Amino acid sequence: MNTKREISEIADEIRSCSKCRLSDEATRGVPGEGNPDAEVIVLGEGPGKEEDEQGRPFVGRGGQKLDEIMRSASLSRGSVFITNVVKHRPPDNRNPRSDEVRACRPFLEAQISAINPSIILTLGNTATREILDTREGITSIRGSFFSWRDGVRVLPTFHPSYLLRNPSGSPKSPEDQMHDDMLALKKEIASSS
Repeated sequence: MNTKREISEIADEIRSCSKCRLSDEATRGVPGEGNPDAEVIVLGEGPGKEEDEQGRPFVGRGGQKLDEIMRSASLSRGSVFITNVVKHRPPDNRNPRSDEVRACRPFLEAQISAINPSIILTLGNTATREILDTREGITSIRGSFFSWRDGVRVLPTFHPSYLLRNPSGSPKSPEDQMHDDMLALKKEIASSS
């Protein structure tokens, strides 16, 4: 099966999913979007209000910040595949619960398998902990590459909404650190090509 078609079929399943309570209050599922042949999957926590309304990942303020940071490192949204750990919006933007994450895990696994990225950029604690199976906080492990199964490299960094809550103003602010992480990502992409 071709990757684009496989990703489209996974997206259809996500849109009609009712495996957990998140689908009860959400407007729609948010499967993810981007290049189905991407070297990089950008993985967030879960959809927010704007994402729930539009059915697209990272389109709100956090998404605008992500786009800005990616552009600052000459990376484009169209060159990656962007998705989330959970595919429906948690009520009141709360953290997803473990049973909700487990219910969505087969979708994430299917997306990773179909795309077969060389790198996964995890945004924030939830995505990082889910992929790396760690309890470490993002501030202690961000900016370092980790080996994951089948030779996939994982680069944890801040979630863009964290940058919005902790604006720049000093050297090595969270935004500066995330920018450094994006430059490291770009360098890793170049070295794996």
